[in-house]
Amino acid sequence: MIARTLVAGLALTVPPMLHAQNVAEVQVAPPSVTIKVGERTGLLATAFDRIGNVIPTVRVIWSSNNVQVARVDNDGTVSGMAGGVAIIEARVGARKGQAAVQVIGAAPAAAQPPQGGQAGAGRPTGGGAQPAIEPLAGQPPGSGLASVLRIEPPTIYLLPSENTRAFPRALKEDGSPAAPLPVTWKSLREDIASIDANGVVVALASGQGTVQVTAPGGLTATAPVVVQQTEVAILEQSPIALSPGDVDTLHVVVPAQGNRRVSPLSVQWSSGDATVARVSLTGVVAAVAPGRTMVTVSGLLQTKVADLVVHRVVDALAVFPSAKSEVPLPIQGTVKYQVQAIAADKTPVPEAPLRWSVADTSLAGFDPATATLTGKRAGKTTLTVRGPGQGLAVTWTVRVIAANLKLSASRLGLALNRRYPVKANFADEAGAVIGPATGVTWTSDNPQVAGVGDDGTVSAVGYGHARITATAPGGRRATVDVYVQGELVLASSRSGRFQLYSVERSNLAQLRKVADDTGAATEPAFSPDGSRLAYVATRDGQAQIWVMDADGSSPARLTNAPGPHGGPVFTADGQGVVYHALRTGHQQIFAQSVTGSDAIQLTQEPNSNSDPTVSPDGETIAFVSNREGNSDIWLMSKDGSNQRALTHTPQMRESAPAFLRDGSLAYLVEQKQGGRTLTQVARADLATGRVTPLTGTDLAITDFAVTPGGDLLALVVTVGKGIYRIYVVPVGSGAPVPLPTTGAELMVTPTFLP
Repeated sequence: MIARTLVAGLALTVPPMLHAQNVAEVQVAPPSVTIKVGERTGLLATAFDRIGNVIPTVRVIWSSNNVQVARVDNDGTVSGMAGGVAIIEARVGARKGQAAVQVIGAAPAAAQPPQGGQAGAGRPTGGGAQPAIEPLAGQPPGSGLASVLRIEPPTIYLLPSENTRAFPRALKEDGSPAAPLPVTWKSLREDIASIDANGVVVALASGQGTVQVTAPGGLTATAPVVVQQTEVAILEQSPIALSPGDVDTLHVVVPAQGNRRVSPLSVQWSSGDATVARVSLTGVVAAVAPGRTMVTVSGLLQTKVADLVVHRVVDALAVFPSAKSEVPLPIQGTVKYQVQAIAADKTPVPEAPLRWSVADTSLAGFDPATATLTGKRAGKTTLTVRGPGQGLAVTWTVRVIAANLKLSASRLGLALNRRYPVKANFADEAGAVIGPATGVTWTSDNPQVAGVGDDGTVSAVGYGHARITATAPGGRRATVDVYVQGELVLASSRSGRFQLYSVERSNLAQLRKVADDTGAATEPAFSPDGSRLAYVATRDGQAQIWVMDADGSSPARLTNAPGPHGGPVFTADGQGVVYHALRTGHQQIFAQSVTGSDAIQLTQEPNSNSDPTVSPDGETIAFVSNREGNSDIWLMSKDGSNQRALTHTPQMRESAPAFLRDGSLAYLVEQKQGGRTLTQVARADLATGRVTPLTGTDLAITDFAVTPGGDLLALVVTVGKGIYRIYVVPVGSGAPVPLPTTGAELMVTPTFLP
């Protein structure tokens, strides 16, 4: 107390004009306050120089223009005397600041202690009552012991002379609120910011300070206080438009701090023409009569102005297009709206503000600057415009229509009882996907073959072909052709010549003929989507490559060149077929589009190359070559470049390569051992080179097929001279199960549905 009195006394011994010469502005905070009769509160006076620095240790002279309403002590403590309004003035030399004090009601039973009056840089100039301490105030309810203490907000941004309140947060280990704790506050940089016992922080000078809160048991937290002279702005866009009688609240923000709002008690508002609009000290503006004026906000060493227009009363809104009928709007299309505010005398009121809103902004977006609505996603929503005054609103019903509907598949092959989810998306005219389609209805033209759920999931229920149609709001449609076929397709001679048949693993005795070809049909291969089959047919006496739908319909000849053709496989995108052909002196590998364009030769003489297979990513082709005098597996790029050997085993013969879904390669290995020929299927990891067997060596395997997932094998086994049977065996476990045959029936060239 002696030190405080001494500081105050020293301040009084300095001639006032020595300080007043450097004072550019005096601010009083808060600029307005309401108290009851008999209550007391503290005001803070801060002096600044011309560049915004706080001037410490100045003498502040306090006065009231109406001591019958409110009195003020030398330390800025205001006492409410009687109902009314008084202007409290803080003067430093020739500069002064003011605060409005409204006194209401009767005296309370016990007068509230003052909130602490401060002068100059926030330090008291004399004695006076201190603010009531609220050690638990501002803490949320909780339970249990606290393990950590935090300050909210974690970083405090203030302008010089601005104040705010920080709050302690007692938390448990899981981050939930603990029981409130009594705390004490401390400023670690009192020259930058002060803090009282209730956590009220007052910015004193530019810089970065720190406040600290401490609870019993040693829990402590700190928060930085950044005090910076930064430009403020009026949040409401100028010109501010109001109707006569409207009341609105204006706000001051700090743009550089994320549009942080400034406390209305830190600034003062005024109106240039009270006959047009009145504004309270805290920014509550009331429109009086049509006209134009300026509103000014001052404080924090800054002054900002904004235009304010009080327009004529709006009687109606004239709009185009009409709101009586639904407005169609394509996705990515636009509709421009025209709205005009009309007064009672039928003349326009161009300055009247209009407010626009879209009920579902995920369906359409609106640009108020151009009054343009843009479709985003198909569906139904509303656009509303509101004018000033009750009942001035117009609403349009808008139906956003997809420019196109795009499905995740256009063709699809499924095994019996298999399900596949088809996804629908909206797409623009170029085919680019805009987003998931909503409100789509699904139908099947042949539900006995394939049904479809409300979510687009297709279910294969019978063999054959069905067309699934998706219909979007507005009528746009897209289709997917579904072909339901047996899981395993093979060539069988049971009808006298080789034809293609299908069978399910669950019923190996039930073969179904895929198609009745006029010649022999062998070597089937599914397209990656399962909707097509490539195969070899001898309709004109020579083996050529044909392509048909997976249900056996629409066969079309792909090749028409001299020499036998065979070993067809589809490319990864399903748009081409790779095969071998003996068009010259040696068998070579060719690639050809399913549209029937000219073939591209991928391998060259003077060696034989055959049995191609394409990797899942479409970049690599594996094939069989005898270029080194033995049957080995080779690899090449899809264009025929970078040909290199995968196997180099003179004592073995490798053949029938087949890629699996994971990019590994299965193939048939044949070797001599003890005078016997042993065969087995192996699987190679191309990345590591590791080879693992998929079968034993107890069967005389001449060919095989493997499911894309690698869980099931179909083995072509020689059971006698010139007699071939097919055995189905799960990989890793289980005994081989032969497909039942009749008489001298032969079975060869199996393939699995993807």
